[in-house]
Amino acid sequence: MRSIRAALLAAIFAPAVLAVAGPAAGAQNPFTSPEDIQLGRQLYELDCANCHGGDARGGRGPDLTRGTFRHATNDEQLFQVVRFGIPGTEMPRRVRTDPRAWRVVAYLRSLGSDGEIPPGDPQRGREIFFGSGTCSTCHVVDGQGTMQGPDLTTIGYQRSLDHLRTSLLEPDSELDPRWWGAQVETLDGAQASGYLLGNDLHTVRLLDIEGNLLSFPKASLARFEPEKTSRMPSFDGMLSPEDIDNMIAYLASLRGEATQ
Repeated sequence: MRSIRAALLAAIFAPAVLAVAGPAAGAQNPFTSPEDIQLGRQLYELDCANCHGGDARGGRGPDLTRGTFRHATNDEQLFQVVRFGIPGTEMPRRVRTDPRAWRVVAYLRSLGSDGEIPPGDPQRGREIFFGSGTCSTCHVVDGQGTMQGPDLTTIGYQRSLDHLRTSLLEPDSELDPRWWGAQVETLDGAQASGYLLGNDLHTVRLLDIEGNLLSFPKASLARFEPEKTSRMPSFDGMLSPEDIDNMIAYLASLRGEATQ
C-alpha cells in the first residue's frame, strides 16, 4: 500500500517539478502557430513592452527585433530568459507559465532580424568617438571614458541601427527619463545642476558632473527647473554623413567584448 501511495504522489507532483525546472536542454518550442504568435504578441505587450518598447525596438531594455540575443543563442535559452529572468540584471522573472513564455519566444522569433549591415568603418568611428567627437567625456566603453551618460559597452546588442542614428542626429527625441537633468537654486543663492535622480514631495536629488550625489529639501529651493532634453549635442552638421555612418558602425559593433 505504501509503495502504491508513493507512486501516486510521484505522478501527481512530477509535472509540477518539471514546470519549475523548465524544459530539457535543447527543447523545441511547442507553440509556433500563427495563433500562438499572435497570443505571444499580446503577452509581450502585457509583460515586456514596458521595458523593451511597444515595437520591441528597445527602451529601458534592449532591442529584441534583431534576431540576436546576448544571453540566448537558441529557443530553449531564450525561453529561460523570458520565463525566469536574468539574475543580477534588471531583467525580472515576470512571465508566469511555460506556455506563456514559449508564445512570447515565438513572437520574438517572428520579428526576425532586419539583416542590416552598417555601411561605415567601425575603426574610423572609434577614432571619432574617442577623438573629435569627444563622446568619451560622457560615455564609457569597456571601462574607458566617464559615466556622465549611459554606458555604451553593449549598445550594439541593445539598440537598432535606426535608434543609433536617431540618437546621434536627434538626441532629444528618444531620451530615457533616467537621463533628464535639472537646475536648482537655493534660497541663499547657491546653484547646482545635474541628472535628476529623484523628485518627490519633499526632496530633489541630483547627480552632478563630478559624480556627486546632491540632495535638496524643496523648502530650501528658490528655483527648480527640470530639463527633459538631452545634454548630448546633435551631430547633424557637426559630422559628415560618412562619419555619421562610421560612428553608427562602431556603436553597432559594441557587444560587451573587449575592443582594440
